Amino acid sequence: AFGLSSQASQGMTMRVGKVDMSRKQRLNNSLKTAGSLSSKEAVQEQLLSPAVDAMIQKSNWKLRKVMLRKIKAQAYKQGVDVPAGFGVPPTQEEREAAEMAAGAAAKAEKEAYYSALPGKIAEAKAARAERKAAKKARAASSKPAAAPKAAAPAPAPAAPAAEAAPAPSGGGGGEITPATIKQLRDATGAGMMDCKKALLESDGDQEAAAEYLRTKGLAKADKKAARVAAEGKIAIMTEGDKAVMVEVNCETDFVGKDSSFLAYCDKVASAAVKIDDDSVETLMGQEVDGETLEATRQGLVAKIGENIQVRRMASGGGDGKTVGCYVHMNRIGVLVELEGGDESAAVDVAMHVAAMNPPYAKPEDVPADVLEKEKKFLSEQALESGKPPEIVEKMVEGRIRKYLEEICLVSQPYVRDGGVTVEKYLAGKGAKMIGFKRLAVGEGIEKKEDDFAAEVAKMAGTSA
Repeated sequence: AFGLSSQASQGMTMRVGKVDMSRKQRLNNSLKTAGSLSSKEAVQEQLLSPAVDAMIQKSNWKLRKVMLRKIKAQAYKQGVDVPAGFGVPPTQEEREAAEMAAGAAAKAEKEAYYSALPGKIAEAKAARAERKAAKKARAASSKPAAAPKAAAPAPAPAAPAAEAAPAPSGGGGGEITPATIKQLRDATGAGMMDCKKALLESDGDQEAAAEYLRTKGLAKADKKAARVAAEGKIAIMTEGDKAVMVEVNCETDFVGKDSSFLAYCDKVASAAVKIDDDSVETLMGQEVDGETLEATRQGLVAKIGENIQVRRMASGGGDGKTVGCYVHMNRIGVLVELEGGDESAAVDVAMHVAAMNPPYAKPEDVPADVLEKEKKFLSEQALESGKPPEIVEKMVEGRIRKYLEEICLVSQPYVRDGGVTVEKYLAGKGAKMIGFKRLAVGEGIEKKEDDFAAEVAKMAGTSA
């Protein structure tokens, strides 16, 4: 039911893994079942179910194309219409829009919670005071001997005053209330409990409390600097004929989608495009909105509670070069420099680099030691076959050419049109490759992976 032509089968061999083979088998079963059904509704339920739709979307593009063709053919035979978009995965823009909508909803929910929190705290205090007064009244009325002292419950209303007594903290700073805590939180972005503690330490003085939070934030930033930050975002910015990419790291992907973190990334990229080198140290000393990027970073660490680092940057363009950038899902950034052509051609090649990750741009970029090591390996391999030295030399030359074609960008088949190489595609656009730079979030950072089974075994051994 899922037959492929010999040519298609040969092309699929290297691309279809075990998971896709399992999906292919499941679709085979669905096709066979649908072929034995007579009712259109039953065929539609079996063949066009959400489970089949999701399975096709998760398959690689080659297998997905074949699956859709087979489903449409089976549906046509049994008079069932295949809905538009069935089996087609969402585009990058649709995924990003969904993520942004989810983030906005979560942010709105969080803000609503914190806005209502002061009122809830005040209500809880009032209810607690009321219960305390009622308890005292019940205790007094349950004692017969205390009848002459029936007026004793009169002090009960003083309980709320006793509860509120700590509010006027000390000298001339002012009263500490939910409203003053919220005012400090709105001004600094710190947590509610941190703001309350800062006001208590500063006798209710808003300015002194803000300075206390800032000092505490610097200490927090230093303390968290040793923690692994392997998530984050690649931010890009262009200005004139110059472009820049910056990698900003955090500890979790949840913070990587936070609006404050994303705004900081854009601020860093905007400052990076204005400096003349790729030094992160120089970048962090730049002033934006009245404070350095390093000071802003430390404040963000105190606010969010995670280690945040500007790890590296890369720039290109200028001197008559054509430059283009592409960022995939905020995690992989590529900057391509061309001689001639236009920005769209550079962006197209940047998309190819993001997908294929070639080690080098051109054969002349390959280091001599890498080439020599490969030649030595190929020579030893060819000599083992027992061929004469002159034949071995020609074999090695041919294999080296093949090796360079595989590892160099310009000789790779262009990802959007496998019939031409990247070099020929650029030639058609009147351009020539100069080089590229590629950054991936967390690349080269060793992440700590917790072994849950080992932890459980260790605890069991300890308890035994």
